[in-house]
Amino acid sequence: MILVIGGTGTTGRAVLQGLHGVPTRALVRTPGNLPPGVEQVVGDAADPGSLRGTLTGVSGVFLAMGNGPRQEEIELGVVAEAARAGVDHLVKLSAPGPADSPVAIARMHHRVEDAVRASGIKHTFLRPYAFFQNLLFHADRIRATGSFPTTTGDTPLNMVDARDVADVAVAALLRKSTGTHLLTGPEAISYPEVAARLTAAGKPIRCVTLTAAELRADLAGAPPWLVDHVLEIQSLATTHPEHPNTVVAQLLGRPARSLDDFLREHARAFGA
Repeated sequence: MILVIGGTGTTGRAVLQGLHGVPTRALVRTPGNLPPGVEQVVGDAADPGSLRGTLTGVSGVFLAMGNGPRQEEIELGVVAEAARAGVDHLVKLSAPGPADSPVAIARMHHRVEDAVRASGIKHTFLRPYAFFQNLLFHADRIRATGSFPTTTGDTPLNMVDARDVADVAVAALLRKSTGTHLLTGPEAISYPEVAARLTAAGKPIRCVTLTAAELRADLAGAPPWLVDHVLEIQSLATTHPEHPNTVVAQLLGRPARSLDDFLREHARAFGA
């Protein structure tokens, strides 16, 4: 039995779909529309009692918590309970960057990775860069104004399709393979180039470069930790060049999905 924690998220839902036909359980806060065959357990990953019951009979765990102020506390609790339950293998969605990264959430992920190592559980750490799917957060603004903001200017950025990350996770869960994998798409691309490709699809779109202070003001109303995170990762991208790799292709035996294919697939969302 494989337990998926975070199965309603972008990557977790794709993991559930990829595990079709494999005995799979998902811990969810509220019942939802999950893929057929998935056993839903309603509970809270922050509650040790929920975790203990849900981990009964589980040999593998996929852990992908949404970013937030309690993420480290909750993930450490999952690791502790998984070790107590005798889980054989844990696949964790993590983040790129060194242990002393200027990005607070990346440093948090490293601390959880350290806890997994100390637990003795066999493990796979997946460290993807920004998801193509994150571009959809700009879709409403793009349709309304024909533009979206960033502080990264012409800096090329590693992006990857969350479904490729999920496919790597599924392969690791089924093979019980271990390792730490930095995951990117097939190219590094700047946000102005994203705008250019959307424009080529049929609607003029601009990427507007802002200062950090201007973007902070633009994000007013979002949780402060989230605003800090966005600014930290965008600042890091401009000071530490990002370069794509072929890890997804090596692990899956097929090319990583391309941004162009993703933009065509979601052209209607962007108003193209």
